[in-house]
Amino acid sequence: MDMPAELTALNITPQGALLRWNPPISSVDNFVLTLTHNQVTADTFLVEGNKQEHQLSNLKPSTTYSVALYATKGPLTSGTVITNLQTPMDAPLNLTASEVNHRSALISWQPPIAEIDNYMLTYKATDGSRKELILDSEDTWIRLEGLAETTEFTVKLQAARGLDTSAVVSTTFTTGSRLFATPQNCAQHLLNGETLSGVYTIYINRDPSQGVQVYCDMTTDEGGWVVFQRRQNGLTDFSRKWSDYRVGFGNLEDEFWLGLDNIQKIAGQGRYELRIDMRDGQETVYANYDKFSLGDARNLYKLRIGEYNGTAGDSLSYHQGRPFSTKDRDNDIAVTNCALSYKGAWWYKNCHRANLNGKYGESRHSQGINWYHWKGHEFSIPAVEMKMRPFNFRSISSKRRRSAPVL
Repeated sequence: MDMPAELTALNITPQGALLRWNPPISSVDNFVLTLTHNQVTADTFLVEGNKQEHQLSNLKPSTTYSVALYATKGPLTSGTVITNLQTPMDAPLNLTASEVNHRSALISWQPPIAEIDNYMLTYKATDGSRKELILDSEDTWIRLEGLAETTEFTVKLQAARGLDTSAVVSTTFTTGSRLFATPQNCAQHLLNGETLSGVYTIYINRDPSQGVQVYCDMTTDEGGWVVFQRRQNGLTDFSRKWSDYRVGFGNLEDEFWLGLDNIQKIAGQGRYELRIDMRDGQETVYANYDKFSLGDARNLYKLRIGEYNGTAGDSLSYHQGRPFSTKDRDNDIAVTNCALSYKGAWWYKNCHRANLNGKYGESRHSQGINWYHWKGHEFSIPAVEMKMRPFNFRSISSKRRRSAPVL
């Protein structure tokens, strides 16, 4: 009996293909299709003799198959016709944009079945600006940062292996506008959707001309804290003069003092609370005061704090109402110069219960980084942060509303 001819694979997709052929001149009972991959039979199909095509499904992406076809009539079999087909790489699935705010969006997807080398992701704004990224094959998400506000973006993603690429999948999203155009504290940055701790610019009284770089703690106790002092390794000298403590010193990413002028201006924007975090190895404690402000320069930056709560004990209320002192500006009530005697600068009285700007690692009495009600005067605390945020932030953040009152 004669054999089928012109076996062809059409409409090939990553997981399917349509096989079509010309039948023999003589009538046949059935056609037998054999699918082989790497010289191993993957599947065999029996097709009725009056058919001239068969739809293959459940194929593997990026795979070469050999297809053999012959006809049967009773005990007779025809010769075999053979063709090859190559399934293309499958595309990533469910490309989605989520957690979209005014400057960022989280892009996620499901990986293809085929083995790949990498992904090519592009995102394009309506103004025509375009960026392309090459991502690792293991990646299933990326956060796009630094986006323009109130802008529609189109994201396209395709997988690649060698010179082969998958089909392109796409999604669109639109960034919003910021709740606060010129945030005056870290809490407003957080409400704008900036959730990562790090260095930000805040604007005193929302004045664009009064920008101050600060470190924002966006995780501790719901976040939104302006960190204005950090001790952690002793690499920065804190035994400094009045002029240094006024303007600030150090590195915002390491040890630093933000500056009395900046601290006073930030805390003077409304009611602020103070939090002091301290750590010794795995042991951590904190002290919180529900009010915090400083007097201006003429009033020598006098300390004003509210009610205490926390786990560290209250070592700061002793310093209530005291002006700031440095080794060259003695404003304490002691006979000696407290700042000079105890290697720091603080709101000294006669002299201190807290000395968080003391000498790093110094265990001699009252000369180190001390918090009397936690570790006494003969232990220098290895890690300290002082930070402030608007007092009403906790209630606002718990409501999770974009219509929150202005801080």
